Amino acid sequence: MQEKKYHYQISDWLYDPASSQLVQGNKKINLQNQVAKVLLELICTNGQLISKKQLLQRAWEGTVVTENSLDKTISELRKVFGDSRTNPMFIETIPKKGYRIIAPIKKVEIESREILTLKKSKNPKWALLLLIPILVILIYLFKTNPTRKKALSPNGQLIASMENMGSYYKLSVEEIANGATQLLDSFARPESMVLNWSSDSKNIIYNTTQEENKFYAINVFNLNTQSKSYIKFPRADSISMPDNFPSGTTPEFVQHEKLSHNSNTVQYIAYDKNDTIKVLFDDKLISDFKW
Repeated sequence: MQEKKYHYQISDWLYDPASSQLVQGNKKINLQNQVAKVLLELICTNGQLISKKQLLQRAWEGTVVTENSLDKTISELRKVFGDSRTNPMFIETIPKKGYRIIAPIKKVEIESREILTLKKSKNPKWALLLLIPILVILIYLFKTNPTRKKALSPNGQLIASMENMGSYYKLSVEEIANGATQLLDSFARPESMVLNWSSDSKNIIYNTTQEENKFYAINVFNLNTQSKSYIKFPRADSISMPDNFPSGTTPEFVQHEKLSHNSNTVQYIAYDKNDTIKVLFDDKLISDFKW
């Protein structure tokens, strides 16, 4: 059986009335009870004017409150949407009459499927044997084909993300305070999704090594200068440093030191003369960066 549920697309926001949650990209906001009720009433009018009296009766359900409570709730909604009373894009005030929602709204059907459960078996070992291959496949897919990797900046203000976009991967950064997201770079699929920050939160270092190449490739994006640096070094000691860097660029280092123990390796990259980047490996794949 399938149970039909609906979300509402409000401009570039998605609203779930069941959870009172607004979603815009990676940004999620849980609305307070009265704010959610007022928003739903505005949505249900489908762009038509609704008076203050009607909103008070429906959203507060007979509870006696003043228009000041409604005004504060509308103000909170505008704050969530980043809207303006004087130049509205979401909620318009009709003086002495009421409000109406002016942003485009689309009703989106969401299918919620029942979760299949295994019946009790007289021999639980068979059920376990059935689950093991499924778990192995899930673990394999998670380890070898992740779709997104995130890293929080040391100052706690930014989130860097590597994401699989199908035909390419992208690097972006999000400001936690306002949810603003900036696309920084796009590149071919790396053999391992790894990224991290410099200690001053000014640089993002990320892996762009491709499986077929004989060298490791690392990019460093400087947020202050909005510029990108390229770092390459050979996979094997016997392979010389490649010189096929992107046009007009040069590597940002001339020395690196390699330390190995079994399948784990650490390479220290001299970067920008005064900085050292520690590149960690697990079974010859880059697994982490430490700046």
